[in-house]
Amino acid sequence: MMSWTTRQLTRGSDAGQFHSHSYYDIPIFSADSHLVILYRTDVAGRHPTPEDRIEIGMIDITNPALTWAPLGESRAWSVQQGPMAQWVPPVEGAAYRAIWNDREDGRFVARITEPRSGVVRTLPRPVYAVSPSGRDALSVDLARLDTLRPGYGYPGGVRGTLTRRPSDDGVWRMDIETGEATLVLSLKRAAEFMTRRIGLRGRLGHLRRRYTYWFNHVKISPDGKRFTVKLRFRVPGGPWNDTMGASLTCGIDGSDLRLLATATSHVIWMDNARLYFWQRGAVRLFSDAGPGCEEDVIAPDILNANVHIREMPGAPGWFVYDTPYREDIDVMMLDQATSRAHAIARFTGHVPARGPFRCDLHPCPSPDGRHVIVTTLQDGGRQVHLLSKGVSTTEPCTAGKVSTVAGSA
Repeated sequence: MMSWTTRQLTRGSDAGQFHSHSYYDIPIFSADSHLVILYRTDVAGRHPTPEDRIEIGMIDITNPALTWAPLGESRAWSVQQGPMAQWVPPVEGAAYRAIWNDREDGRFVARITEPRSGVVRTLPRPVYAVSPSGRDALSVDLARLDTLRPGYGYPGGVRGTLTRRPSDDGVWRMDIETGEATLVLSLKRAAEFMTRRIGLRGRLGHLRRRYTYWFNHVKISPDGKRFTVKLRFRVPGGPWNDTMGASLTCGIDGSDLRLLATATSHVIWMDNARLYFWQRGAVRLFSDAGPGCEEDVIAPDILNANVHIREMPGAPGWFVYDTPYREDIDVMMLDQATSRAHAIARFTGHVPARGPFRCDLHPCPSPDGRHVIVTTLQDGGRQVHLLSKGVSTTEPCTAGKVSTVAGSA
């Protein structure tokens, strides 16, 4: 197997300066795997307020100095997903562009910049996922998300009456150049579609409890033709658990809406036709063809907890994942063909291990498959570490089951 080296990219915990990457399922690496986009904050152990500013910056991992290069600021971020700072896939003839969410005049917007020029443009809606073409993005109501699922949306946005399932809000498709946006999937349409497909008992439960619905976790397929989104529901102020939701897939233009599965967590596109996610005690692989289209269970003897998992680019069947919700967290590499896993790094000191202010590692691989970014609490505050693939070694793998307390996102 290959050995991995670990390098701490950011520091500052002793001075109250903390760093994170936004989330494990977005492109925090530039297309050439050289630049990493991160954010810096002095907030720890609480949800941000609308006035808490963070700095967006990048680090060139090929530069031994690991210099922090500021890109801008934001007042729209969350503990678990940051400002969704990410790289826009390159458009032919264009320079690298970075994009992140911010707040302006009480409304959430997106900032987009070419780091070489320093020019920053503002788009009228926040971004969740950017298409592989680099030409458009999908957006949801992050004020609504903050109200119904604190820690994932952003505080301080303009929001009217919390309609249960509005017909004029949902997933928006926004042109990155012009800012023009079109509603492609309303919450009303999505909720009605889902309830028609979950059986009579489930449908009666939704009618009786009069749930309020929201969207979270939007992800676009590798070819840019479809997206998946989590439709969740609760009675405002009432209890909520991770079974109260369903994953839908839809054409990028709003056509061909499908129910993927219910009670899912950490949904990821494997390719243009399949997705994998945590459900009912296992990581499952489903075809994007409708409910009940399960194709496989990935390493059931090993993946027995709701981990953050990504397939390694350029290495089909190899996955990187963390072992969250405990004080000492491993970064694991899994070979699906042999159902063997081994730790490539361990990070200690994750207190609290659970709850809204925990620090999940959220391992995010680089496009070339040679690096993995994680955020840890090992030096007492959130800081970013880089794991890099090294030279061949004959050291034995540490295989076996990784038991953790299940959680959800």
